[in-house]
Amino acid sequence: MTHLGTRFLARSLLVALGAVALLGARRADAQARDGRQVILISIDGLTTADYLHPEAGLKIPNLQALQAAGCPANGMTGIFPTVTYPSHTAMVTGEPSAVHGIYTNTPLDPLGLQNGGWFYYAEQIQAPTLWQLLRKAGRTTAAISWPVTIGAEVDYLLPEYRPVRTREDVALLTALSTPGLFREAMRVDSTDRPMTDPWRIKAAIRILETRRPELLALHLSDLDGAQHASGPHTATAHATLETIDRQIGELRAAVAASGRAAQTSWVIVSDHGFLAADRVVNPMVALREAGLITTNAAGRVTDWKVFMHNGGGSALLEARDARDTASVARATALMRTLAADPANGIAKVYTPDDLKAMRASPTAFLGLEAARGFAFGSALEGPIVASSPTVGKHGYNPDIPELRPAMILSGAGVQPCRLREGVRIVDVGPTVAALLGVSMTGVTGRDVNTPVRR
Repeated sequence: MTHLGTRFLARSLLVALGAVALLGARRADAQARDGRQVILISIDGLTTADYLHPEAGLKIPNLQALQAAGCPANGMTGIFPTVTYPSHTAMVTGEPSAVHGIYTNTPLDPLGLQNGGWFYYAEQIQAPTLWQLLRKAGRTTAAISWPVTIGAEVDYLLPEYRPVRTREDVALLTALSTPGLFREAMRVDSTDRPMTDPWRIKAAIRILETRRPELLALHLSDLDGAQHASGPHTATAHATLETIDRQIGELRAAVAASGRAAQTSWVIVSDHGFLAADRVVNPMVALREAGLITTNAAGRVTDWKVFMHNGGGSALLEARDARDTASVARATALMRTLAADPANGIAKVYTPDDLKAMRASPTAFLGLEAARGFAFGSALEGPIVASSPTVGKHGYNPDIPELRPAMILSGAGVQPCRLREGVRIVDVGPTVAALLGVSMTGVTGRDVNTPVRR
C-alpha cells in the first residue's frame, strides 16, 4: 500500500471511529433521557412561610415531603411588579419584564376596547422561551393553564384564557389547545368545571400517562383567589392550600404508579407572595380632576393624556404621547403631592431611572408603590381613599419579604440541601432546562441546582 493510501485509510478509520463515538454519545444521551421528566408546578400566591414555617395544624404532607427530600429556597426575588403574568413569563424566559416585554397582567386599555383582555398570547413575549429552547433540543413539553401561552411552541398545550363558563368558552379552548387535547380532557373529567384546579390536575395526569412529555408545566390558581378574598394565612387560605396539597398528592401517586418516580424531578414554585390590605388609593381620580383623563356622563373614558396600569400593590403611569412633557410633568407633580400625605397610602414614587434599575416597564414614566395596608384602585370618581373589596394583595416591591415567591426542588437530579440566598424568579427556566440536560445560556437567570448542602 502506498504512503498516500495508508494516510487515507488512517483518516477513514478516524472518521469512522469518530462517527461511532458520536453515535455512542447520542445513544447514551437518549438512554439517560429515557423516562426523564420535570414536573413544574406553579402554586399561584404560595408564600415561603407556608412551607418553611407552616402554622400549627396546616396539613401539607406532600409539600413537606418534597421539601424534606429536596432543596427548599428561602423564597426567590421576584420582579416588579409582583403580579402573575410578568412573573410567569420571567420564569420561562429567564429574563425580567424589561427584556421579555410582559410588563403587567393586562395591556393598557383606557377606552376598554379589549374587553378586559390580558396578555394571553405567546407572540407578545419579546424573548426566547423555555418551550422554544427545549423544542430545539428535541425535548417534548406540555403546559396546562400557564400564562401567556396561546400559540406557544408547546407540544401538548391547554393554554390559560378567560374562565370557562359557557359553551362558547369551551369552543374557544378547544380551538386554542393542541388539537383534540381539550376535548379529551373534558371526557376524562366531566364533573369539575374546565380549567379549574381539580380539572387541571386530572388533565396533567392524563397527559403524563398518554403523552409522556419531558416537561410538564402546571399553573394552579385557587390559592391566589382565596388569599385575595380572605387575606394571606387565613383559615380559608389554609384550607385551599391543603386541597392543593392533596391534588399534588394525586399527581405524585400517578407518577409512582407509572414507574417513573425515580426519573421525575419536581420544581414547585410560585409567582409572588401576599400582603393584607383593606384600603385602596385611587390616583386616577386626581388625574381625571386635573383634566388628564376625560369621561362622559356614564363615567366611561372618552379621552386621556395619562393613564394608570393597576398592579394591586403597585401602579405604572403611561402617557398617551411620550412627547407630551407637560402632561407627564403635571401627573408626576400630582402623584408626589398625593404621596406626601401618609393618609393617601402611597409609600414610594419611582422615577424612570428607578424603573430602569429594577428592569421594569420601559414605557412607564412613573411607578407607585402602596403602603402596607393599602393597594391601588381603578376608580375614576369618588374619594381618593376607600375601603377595598378584597383584603389580600400583591404587586408590591419584590424586596418585601412577604412577597418572595416560593421554590422547592426535589426528585431526580436533586440532592437534599438548602438553596443559597439570592435565588431569583428568573432562575426557574435555566434550572428546569438543566434538569433536562439542556443549557439556557445568555439570559439573566442561572441554574441554581448547585446549592449549599445541608
